[in-house]
Amino acid sequence: MTIQGPALAGTPVPAPVQAIPKTVGTSPSHHLTICVTCRDTQTGERPGFDLGTALASALQQDAHWTVSAVECMAACSQPCAVALTSPGKTGWLFGHLTLDDVPDIAAFARQYHGLADGWCRASERPGRMAKTALARIPAPGRTTAFGPGT
Repeated sequence: MTIQGPALAGTPVPAPVQAIPKTVGTSPSHHLTICVTCRDTQTGERPGFDLGTALASALQQDAHWTVSAVECMAACSQPCAVALTSPGKTGWLFGHLTLDDVPDIAAFARQYHGLADGWCRASERPGRMAKTALARIPAPGRTTAFGPGT
């Protein structure tokens, strides 16, 4: 199957970054999303499509994962951005990732799948995933509300 990413309004997106191929199972519950508009700060190249294609290949046997492209996750100064999400779990946003990080990203994806709530410490994440987290977004229910009645 080919997973399509939305096009930015008024911004031409090169053809290679519009789709990342991924074969998935019948009902994937975990999502790995790669920014395909992030530009390498030194070369100006957009590594997202190549990173997404490599991750789709690395996770090909993991039917519980989808790998998809998105145009911009607002981490432009820290390319390439990758997010891991699943309903009811803490979500993660990582930056400063390259093709060299594919084994670590895939290892963390498998680890994340096994975490009941998605939560883990930096010291528990593999390789560079321990140092490249930009955000950990708690799942609803893991937060404390502010305001009346709290």
